[in-house]
Amino acid sequence: MVLGKELRRFPERAVRELHARSAAASVAVREGASVVFALEAHLRGADRSGSAIVAECLRELGVAPGRVVRDDRTRSTREEAVEGLREARQHGVDRLTVLTHGYHVPRVRSYFAELFAPGAYRVLTPEAYLQRARGLEREWIEAATPDEAVYGDERIAELVLGGLATALRPLPRSLRYRLEIQAAGAFRYVS
Repeated sequence: MVLGKELRRFPERAVRELHARSAAASVAVREGASVVFALEAHLRGADRSGSAIVAECLRELGVAPGRVVRDDRTRSTREEAVEGLREARQHGVDRLTVLTHGYHVPRVRSYFAELFAPGAYRVLTPEAYLQRARGLEREWIEAATPDEAVYGDERIAELVLGGLATALRPLPRSLRYRLEIQAAGAFRYVS
């Protein structure tokens, strides 16, 4: 599963990150992954959805379109976790690899841990696939490897979003998820 990326803040870097995540997914497919999920919706201020970018990248890398499940419907990491579980079940996937960048990993792990059984998912960065990447895959992964400046840029957003999830934790899970997803949708989504 290739997680989306906010395309309004640092748009050039965001597209590079989606390319890198797609490159890692391409390596995973070559190594036996049956399908790649890309679910991010068309968000406010972006000319196309993150899932459209991922699908284009995968096509450019030679991944057969039948191996890509693209659906422009998620507006947040929480919603990606919820919908990722639904898609995994629907497609008979019993072990999901979730691709994102290092600054995002702690929050992604916490969200997926609430939904998936231990061992049923793993969260990796594109760099985990770098040694097995070829040509364009390698170029894209290397071009988007975060440095300290990127971690600094993303730290505040991760703290705020992680803090929101923590603040809502006392609520029942379904209500908490619905509130997080609605808040993200109101802020980011374009129908």
